[in-house]
Amino acid sequence: MNRWPGWGLMLILMGLLGGCADARLGELAEELEQIRQAPGTQPPLVVPHIPEYQPLAYTHGGERSPFLAPEAVASQSAPVLVANANLAPDTSREPQPLERFSLQELALVGMLEMNNRQRALIRTPEGDVVSVSEGNYIGPDYGRIVRIGAKRIEIDERIFTQTEGWQVREVALVLDGEE
Repeated sequence: MNRWPGWGLMLILMGLLGGCADARLGELAEELEQIRQAPGTQPPLVVPHIPEYQPLAYTHGGERSPFLAPEAVASQSAPVLVANANLAPDTSREPQPLERFSLQELALVGMLEMNNRQRALIRTPEGDVVSVSEGNYIGPDYGRIVRIGAKRIEIDERIFTQTEGWQVREVALVLDGEE
């Protein structure tokens, strides 16, 4: 007997398609019609009218910048700057090595007396110990060592303020462990 091998495949496909015969399409059509007829739960979205853009003219261009000091402060500080001009640091001199460190980074670790001159030993954040004497500069605020005592060094720093110009601030480094 000569059989066609596709008969089995054809019977399987017909069985599968036969299972789809009762798809209850009538019920589906009724359900969809009810959904279409029923009012929705949300009203349709109405886009509001957006007003036309009206550019606003900037009329304050000739006024003082908010990033600059007011004229009153500038006029008050001018005479003070002239009066305190002698307190201004010498910016033409060569910076000394300890001026690149803030005073909080430096530590006073010892004192020496060499040739009847008092010297102080300062440790840098890099771990180096540097010997300094009166007159040396230290710190970023033009600090100058004015006195070396038994357990501390006294420093005069030059700081600038807008209202008072150059001022002297006295600070000290105390020997580690001492207060």
